[in-house]
Amino acid sequence: MNDKIKTVTQLMMQFYRIINKINELEKTPYDFGVGEKLYPSEIHTIQAIGNNSGINVTELSKRLGITKGGVSQMISKLKERGFINKVRSMENDKEVLLILTPKGKNAYNGHEKFHSDMYLDFINYMDDISQEQIDVFIKILEKVDFYVDRYQIK
Repeated sequence: MNDKIKTVTQLMMQFYRIINKINELEKTPYDFGVGEKLYPSEIHTIQAIGNNSGINVTELSKRLGITKGGVSQMISKLKERGFINKVRSMENDKEVLLILTPKGKNAYNGHEKFHSDMYLDFINYMDDISQEQIDVFIKILEKVDFYVDRYQIK
């Protein structure tokens, strides 16, 4: 049992290191080819709108997992910077739909290329790992995900 505790401790410490690194990345803006830097939360909002053109604020908040107030603030900022436009729904005059501007589409495409290049690099980096090992790792991640959900304060 002592070996299992040691293994779990090592596993969790590695996850904490990765989480901390991801948190730092979330604070770092990046230029996706439009001449200005966007924070990950901004480009992921652009990505969600690009993938779902004409989405409304409520649906966008569900997809991003953040409050409608948070989405509204982000939308205002991105609209002011020229990445998105708000349009009225043809079916419901009260509903506001979100679409990308040409500048927003350029950022979206730059982000897609960034991820494509990153994933290809990661695939090449993991070339020495078998599919069976990856499948075991995915199963471990699923278990960690379930574990974290059990201890999440609701």
